[in-house]
Amino acid sequence: MFEGFDLSPGYHLGSHYKVVRFLGCGSEGEVYQIEETKTGIHRAAKLYFESAVPSDKAVVWHAKKLNKLRHCPIVLQYHHTQTVQLRGRQVLCLISEFCEGVPLGLWVNSQPKKRLHPYLALHMLYWIVCGVERIHALGEYHSDIHSHNILVWPQGVGFNLKLVDFYNWGKPAPRKRKQDVIDAINVLYECLGGKKRYSKLSPQVKYICAGLKTDLILERFPTMSALRLHLETFDWYRIPSH
Repeated sequence: MFEGFDLSPGYHLGSHYKVVRFLGCGSEGEVYQIEETKTGIHRAAKLYFESAVPSDKAVVWHAKKLNKLRHCPIVLQYHHTQTVQLRGRQVLCLISEFCEGVPLGLWVNSQPKKRLHPYLALHMLYWIVCGVERIHALGEYHSDIHSHNILVWPQGVGFNLKLVDFYNWGKPAPRKRKQDVIDAINVLYECLGGKKRYSKLSPQVKYICAGLKTDLILERFPTMSALRLHLETFDWYRIPSH
């Protein structure tokens, strides 16, 4: 039974790249940091497991969507697709921008008490919201925002964030963009410590999380822009009305 590619550093991936290190594994395949042999530029390569290889139509959809969103800083930039020969098999490989960073969930778990201070968590949420708002402004959506689909690299007083693993749930629609709002707030809830810490949070933070009640979240923040505006203007000293 095939268990993975298990490529070692220095392994040549096709004629133009060599493996630098393993980055992670998901249900679809494995991701490696790679280096262009001629330029030394680092990229990321996603190698699809044979059982998870998308159809040509899906690959075209993915490439076109990422190209449409190429001016959105939060989107991991796609370069090209190629097929490589690995141990006697043809393997589909997607080459993209390499981003310094770690999955948000891992970064949070490395923090004291494995959670973020509310002010830091809200600041991180704001950067996510601003990034996804630009995606929505182009009529698109992500559909799978969670702490392991966000790469984070703190820089100065801000965050360098990248969203990975866009999914195709059909044509863009308002309900899919609303789901992005719900998912972003779920990320905040998780970063704050989840259910175990929720009762200890301030009323201002609880107002945003809304007990993870979907209808209440969307009543307060029907769009990503509404959530951004609230994060920019809410009063820490005023108890929000419910």
